Amino acid sequence: MTEDLLSLSFSSTSTLSDNNLISIPIFDPSQSHNNKKIYTIIGIGDPIVDIISEINADIITEHELKLGDSIFASEDCANKNIEMFNILENNRSVNYVPGGSVQNTLRVLSWNLINDYDLINTRETFQITMLGSVGDDQYKNKIINSLEDIGVNPLLEILPGDKTSRCGVGIYQKEKLFITQLRASKRLSEKFIENNFDKISEHQALLIEGYLIQNKFNIIEKLCNYFLAKNKKIIFTLSAKFIIEMHYEKLIRLANEADIIAGNMEEALALGGEEGKNIQEIFNNIFRKLKPKKNRIILITDGANGAFCAKYVKNKLEFILQCLAPKIEDEDIKDLNGAGDAFLGGFLSEYIKGNDLYDCCKKGINSATIILKNVGCTFPKKTSLLKI
Repeated sequence: MTEDLLSLSFSSTSTLSDNNLISIPIFDPSQSHNNKKIYTIIGIGDPIVDIISEINADIITEHELKLGDSIFASEDCANKNIEMFNILENNRSVNYVPGGSVQNTLRVLSWNLINDYDLINTRETFQITMLGSVGDDQYKNKIINSLEDIGVNPLLEILPGDKTSRCGVGIYQKEKLFITQLRASKRLSEKFIENNFDKISEHQALLIEGYLIQNKFNIIEKLCNYFLAKNKKIIFTLSAKFIIEMHYEKLIRLANEADIIAGNMEEALALGGEEGKNIQEIFNNIFRKLKPKKNRIILITDGANGAFCAKYVKNKLEFILQCLAPKIEDEDIKDLNGAGDAFLGGFLSEYIKGNDLYDCCKKGINSATIILKNVGCTFPKKTSLLKI
C-alpha cells in the first residue's frame, strides 16, 4: 500500500517524508493492568439495528418509494413506511446488522485490534465501550450480542416498554433505500449517565457523533467538558450535512474542543462555510471556523479519491496527507454505507497506539475497502488483509 499514499506538503522549502510523520503519544501508557498497557475509548451514539433484505420493483411502486432515498419514519404505527419493516423481516434474505455511526466505528476499531498480532504479542490490550440506549425487545439482544462478539463492551440503558431504534434497508439490483426509525436511542437519560459515570470516566478518549446534537446535546456537552478538563481525547464526527446546517452553533461548540474531527467531503464543505478551490483551501476554511487547538487532526473521506488527513500545530496547518483508495471493480462493491465509519475505526486502531498518521490512514483505507465489499458494516472474523 506504500505507493497508494501521497504526502502533500504546502511548504515551498521542504517536502513531507515519512520522517516528518512522527509517533504522537496519544494515550497515557501508565494506565495498565497486570503489566499490560490498556487503551480505552468510549463512544456515545445511536445503537441501531439495520434490517437488510432484498425487495422487488412492485414493493417500491406500491409504497411510492425511490431508490437512494433515506427516510426518517415517525413512531406512528399508521405511517405507511412502517409496513416496510414487516416486508423486510418476512423475507428469507433478511439479515440483522448493528448500525449507527459510532457503533460501526467502534466495532471496526475493535475488529482491527483483535486481529493485531503485534498488540497481542506485546502484552497490550484495550477496552472499547458503546454508550447508548435501547428498548427491551428482541433487537436489543441482537445489538448486545454483536457488540460482545467483536469485543466491544455494551454500556446500554435498557428502557422498559420502549423499542430499539432500527433502520430498514431495502436492496433492489444493488441499489438501496433506507427507512430509519429512531426510538429508544433518542431517550438516553442523564440519570443513567450519572449512575455510570465511574465507568465512563475511566476511559482515555470519547467518541461522539454529530447526530446526538438533536436529542442529547446537554449530555454530550457535559461529557466533553469532563474529558476536556481531564486532558483526555475527544473525537467528533460531523455525521451529516443537514446536522451542520440545522445545528451550526452547537456543532461548532463541540468541534472546538475536539482533538479529531471526521467527516466526508460534503460535510467538510458545509463546515467550512464556502467551497474551496483545492484541498488546502478546504482545510484552511475549516480551521478559520474553529478556535485553535494544539495537534488537532481533521479527517475528510472523499469516496474514490480516498481520504485526506490534516494536522494543525500551534496556529497553522502543518501538513496534509492524501491516502488514495485502491481500485475496486463495480461488481465487488456491495454497499457504500458505513465506509466512512470504517475508515475512522481503522484510523483509530493505529492512532490509539501512538502510531504515525501515515499508518493510521493506511489502516483506515484498508478497513473501508473491506467494508465496501460487504452488505452493512460487516467483516470476516479474522483476516490477514489488515496487516500493515
